[in-house]
Amino acid sequence: MHSTKLFSVTTCVLVISISLFSFFNLIDAGVPRSSYEALMKQESQELGLYNHTDKVRILTNVNFKDEVLNRNHSILVEFYNSYCGHCRKFAPTYKRLAAELYDWRDIAPIAAIDCAAEENNGICREYEVMAYPTLRYFGPGYTPSESNYGSRIMTQDMEQIRSILAEFVASENKTSDMSSWPDFKPLQLSHTSSIPALFEGLDSLKKYVVVVYERENSTVGIETILHFVRYPNIAVKRTANSELAAKYQIDGTRYRIATVSRDGSIVPYGSLHESSLSYKETIESFLKSQHITERPPSHAENNALGHTASTMPHASTTDLEVSKIIEEVKRNKHMVYQADLEMAIRGILYNEIPKSSKINGEKMTALLRFLGILEKYNPLSNSGRAMLKELASFTRKHSDEMSGGDFEKELIRLEKQLGKVFSSHRFVGCQGSKTGVRGYTCSLWQLFHYMSVQAATEDKSDDPLEVLQAIHGYVKHFFGCTECSEHFQEMAKRRHIFNNPTKDDAVLWLWAAHNEVNQRLAGDDTEDPKFPKIQFPSASSCPQCHKSSTSQAAAAASSTSVAAHDWNKEHVLQFLKNIHNPEFVSRYGVDDHELLPPTLDKLRQKRMIGNVFSDMDMGMGMLLYGFCIVMLVVAFKLFAVRKTGYRKKPYGHDMLGKV
Repeated sequence: MHSTKLFSVTTCVLVISISLFSFFNLIDAGVPRSSYEALMKQESQELGLYNHTDKVRILTNVNFKDEVLNRNHSILVEFYNSYCGHCRKFAPTYKRLAAELYDWRDIAPIAAIDCAAEENNGICREYEVMAYPTLRYFGPGYTPSESNYGSRIMTQDMEQIRSILAEFVASENKTSDMSSWPDFKPLQLSHTSSIPALFEGLDSLKKYVVVVYERENSTVGIETILHFVRYPNIAVKRTANSELAAKYQIDGTRYRIATVSRDGSIVPYGSLHESSLSYKETIESFLKSQHITERPPSHAENNALGHTASTMPHASTTDLEVSKIIEEVKRNKHMVYQADLEMAIRGILYNEIPKSSKINGEKMTALLRFLGILEKYNPLSNSGRAMLKELASFTRKHSDEMSGGDFEKELIRLEKQLGKVFSSHRFVGCQGSKTGVRGYTCSLWQLFHYMSVQAATEDKSDDPLEVLQAIHGYVKHFFGCTECSEHFQEMAKRRHIFNNPTKDDAVLWLWAAHNEVNQRLAGDDTEDPKFPKIQFPSASSCPQCHKSSTSQAAAAASSTSVAAHDWNKEHVLQFLKNIHNPEFVSRYGVDDHELLPPTLDKLRQKRMIGNVFSDMDMGMGMLLYGFCIVMLVVAFKLFAVRKTGYRKKPYGHDMLGKV
């Protein structure tokens, strides 16, 4: 019987030990890391808003100076931020402009540089780009100097941009090295005295002169000249003088164009509209009938226009990999991801702050405040926290004034000193289903919410406005989307951002503000079709957050405003605190798990207890395990005592027998 008890107790211990060991191996082998580890390993997700299929010349820190400085042509450059919603809206317009003005590329190419790419920080800082998108015209022979960073074009209307660009180009003084520069001067009376006078000064290749009529103060003639600079066999002349135009059978109504050959043949043409594109269509029809073609592009021109590999970093993520991530995110709709929080911090430190040419006064105060909350409430590794602490200290030492370049140099120095800082280099929860959506702005909101919740749950400050004030200053002075920043400041004023008496109120203010932004942008061109902007949290994520079934039904409609919901703010607050709890932040998609502090799950794994146990299960399991150990010890003692007793009995009996 004693042997049976001993066997039972031993079996109990062995079963629990084997089970725990099995659970440990299951956890170690069963975590679905393989589904995302192969997806990471990349430096950048942003691909920019333009690519080699567009007619936009892509500029980077590598080719910017070669394309813009000391050239024998002009250039129009858009400085943009690929995560800026306003830039995304403008991109289709700019692409159409580049396509329509592709004929102008020898004289005034259409180009763009992405200031969201870290490699371009120095260029965007040097040219003091303070708003996005920014259009600047650089003329032939341009060299940068203080207060001269190109001529800014303030409109985003395509027709107006075309007209302003034409005026800029026509006003340039032709120099000896501008051999391909056309003659933009209007026809003079001396030119119309005879056919030879009209062809005077033109090379022998010119078979035709095309005379176009334009109204006073119009740029149609200049634009038409630019459309045909690549045709070696024709020259386009313009006039607003009806008397001179009449010599070529142009009446300004029915006929606005005339072709003149060297043998004196004059043929007038009408056009559907009085626009350069309509003039171009008419003239091209004539040239086609005469088998006259434009000069073919050279290999160097193709390279310059982005037909070879760009120097911009490209994401290595395939469509299949993106699909896997999106599937994971949609399955866990309200999950907060470590990767997104880190990408937001990375964008702030490596891109947005370094682009500032000068940081002082109110802007410096805003930076100090933001670095202060970032230092306190960040989710980074130990090396990351050390870096933020050193950056905050460095900024305080240079609080009178410093440049974004100074900040960037210190950041690079600290990164070399401290080693690897970020455990992930891509978005997960903020991964867009297509290029140019979600990404950085999504991750920035996640970080803002995370920090507001940490401030409310940790006893590190008594100031309830600490986080909101820092966020407000950051968005005002550093956020790269100008339109977004202006909307946020207006909303902050209207919603009384600085009238939140408690930290919990601050958490809820930020939540309500985010929902207002979602309402404003719902259905916008910048919205990701796979992640429509809704009022958060949805009824499916948090039923208790909605007071009534009517409210829950309304929550399903993305177009419903936050004010229309009957929210249970107590539950909303608890929900926000739960999902932003560091222990519940998902590490799916993280490249280097070992870089981060161990989570509770990790600590459990080290004790051979996996996340298959709840806290109660684990406690009872350990209690049972301890009980079995105690029973084992007791069993061994009982066995030892019994064995000793058995040995003594025969000896005692002999003694009694002898007595």
